Parts: sequence; C-alpha cells; structure tokens
Amino acid sequence: MRYLFLLIICLSLQACTSAQKNVNDTIYHLLFESSDVELTDQEIQSLSNPSAYVRIDGQQQIVMVLGAFENGEEKWVSQDRTLMVLRQGRLIKTLGWHDNLLSVSNLEQDPLADPLRLVDGARWSHMLSWTENNQVRSGYAESTFHRLEDQPFTIGGKRQIYHVIEERVTVDDLGKNWVNRFWLEPQTGTVIKSVQSIGANYFPIETTLLKQRN
Repeated sequence: MRYLFLLIICLSLQACTSAQKNVNDTIYHLLFESSDVELTDQEIQSLSNPSAYVRIDGQQQIVMVLGAFENGEEKWVSQDRTLMVLRQGRLIKTLGWHDNLLSVSNLEQDPLADPLRLVDGARWSHMLSWTENNQVRSGYAESTFHRLEDQPFTIGGKRQIYHVIEERVTVDDLGKNWVNRFWLEPQTGTVIKSVQSIGANYFPIETTLLKQRN
C-alpha cells in the first residue's frame, strides 16, 4: 500500500499540462477501473510509468504499475492493493491474491538471472513455497531450460521478435510437472512477457510488460 500511495502522490505533484493530463487520466484508468483492461496503442505509448498487463489464474486482465525497485526486485502494485514481486522477470512473491507465492530459494543460481548467457539444457534446483486453497504447500523443484524458436508479437503498435525460453519444472515429491515460458528482448535479455505458475502446476500468472523502467 505504501508504494501505491507514493505513486498516486507523485502523479498529483506533476505539472498539469495538457499532455500530462492525458497521461494522468490513463494512469487513473489503470488504477481505478475494475473491468477487463485493454489499452489502445496510443494509451500504451503515452504511459509515463512502468506498467504491465497481468492476468491472474485465467481471470480478468488488470494493469499493475511499478511501485518500487529495490535490491534487484521490482514491486508491482494494483488498484486493489495486491503486490507482485519480480526478479529478472522471475515471479518470486505475491501478496493479496486468494492464493499466493510465498518464497523461492536459490535465486542466485537461476539461469534466468543472466538470460543472454542461458544455454539450452541449463538446470536449476530450488525450493518453492505457496498457498493452495489457503493451505501452505512447499516442494523441492528441478527446472530444465530450453530455447524455443523466436516469436514476434506486438505491444503498443510496435512489432518485435523475441527469444522464447521454456522452463520445464518438476516437483517429484508431489508428482507434479508444468511449464513456465518467458519472452525475452534479444538485445537486453529483459523479460517482456511470461506465463509462470505460483506453485506446482497451480495458479498461472501471465504478465506482459507495457512500459519498462529506465
């Protein structure tokens, strides 16, 4: 909530030029409209703050804005006070949803932390902790990464080609396996889009970056 409050205050202090008013109106729409959000290309191009589409567990699409960037972690907030934390595009924590990702271990060894050097077949071991129907679950996960064919898609009227990384995850103790996918900007390795689950084949989160932080 602190990050959302600070963001609103910052917007209110900006100069009220005509162009800025249009940006403020767009941000207000992002923060306070509760319907399935779909911005026009012009609205996306006019965004002045880092913003992302987020679809939670296959439900309505919302927009979250970047409230803070601390210690390599991006903290994204929504109009209904939920929080999503990303590290190099990896979902590492959520707060305020009906089920949440509690923790991810061994992030220093995550191949996604250095995506431009990620090699096909790279492996990663880590612990996951999440809630499932309000019950805490945890498991020792093994991930294997594979490079797929590049894919194009369009954001804000701009069509680009992106590297696609597939992460195959297995939690043997639970007999679960699933796939996370990441679309990376070729020049920087920035994760522009992802589909990843908070737990063992449970509660998928789709994110699409509309405007990056500087």
